Amino acid sequence: MGHWRLVAGSGLIAALALGWPVSTSAQVRGPDLTLTASQSRTDAEQVEKAPPLELDPSRVEFSLGAYVGRPGGYIRVGENGDHGRRLRLNDDLNIGASESADASVVFHFTPRDAVRATFLYYFLRGRGLINRESVTFNGEEFKVPDHLTIDADFYRLGLAYERTASVPGGFLTGSLGLTYVHLDPKLSGRGHGNSEDFSRQELPVPIVGLRFDIPMGNGFAARASIGGGGLPRVNSGRKEGGSTVYLEQIHGDGAMALTYAITKNLVFDIGPRLTYFFQREKSHKEDNAFELVDFGLRAGVTLKF
Repeated sequence: MGHWRLVAGSGLIAALALGWPVSTSAQVRGPDLTLTASQSRTDAEQVEKAPPLELDPSRVEFSLGAYVGRPGGYIRVGENGDHGRRLRLNDDLNIGASESADASVVFHFTPRDAVRATFLYYFLRGRGLINRESVTFNGEEFKVPDHLTIDADFYRLGLAYERTASVPGGFLTGSLGLTYVHLDPKLSGRGHGNSEDFSRQELPVPIVGLRFDIPMGNGFAARASIGGGGLPRVNSGRKEGGSTVYLEQIHGDGAMALTYAITKNLVFDIGPRLTYFFQREKSHKEDNAFELVDFGLRAGVTLKF
């Protein structure tokens, strides 16, 4: 239930952002200034309003990014009533580092409305020694001692509508969209291996998000973002061995970044990112689960037209 409270809270925040009253520019608030009779005309002329914050006039944006992190979580693949052994990504399978590459394209059809398409590829690979008890993965047994190699790479596609509001001190952007994950982990040992295609039961998952950009001057800005969504236990519409497969899935992402406009059309960003991903598929025949908790550093570049 704690996972779903987080998802619901993210959805409420994004809904408020999407409905925020919008203007094409906003004034940065400051304290009221009262001019007394003793003040000279020169003093009055020096009291100026802060410059307005203007929305980005770019119509198209292309972004590329790279990420390195420290992953945690587990994978478990059961078959024919056997729940399978829960293998920890870091401790059991020795995935000491994660890597990912991402790309996105944004089309602005008004200064405050846009559509964003994203692609993310995650590299999760490791090799660990199993020497205490045998491992069952998708109905196949790996006897000890053995070195097990895991390839849990996956990719994620996303499509979202974004709306930006000018607020005191910066820009607030809410997003609403869908994401799809393709996960097909493979486990191999001495002379044999097995895999489980999670994507056979995958469904598009609703995602909401919120981003706050704060201009700081001289080309620098700060950015903070949070997003998430998921599906409760739902009928996937697929069957395994004649029984219905039910799907549960949760996504959560949080990031902060410092950005610098190298030129008017080229922006660099760098900062920490936290990712949470959980997927479970269950039927009378199988019970599979995958969880990823990952924290690391991302750097990226954006080209605007």
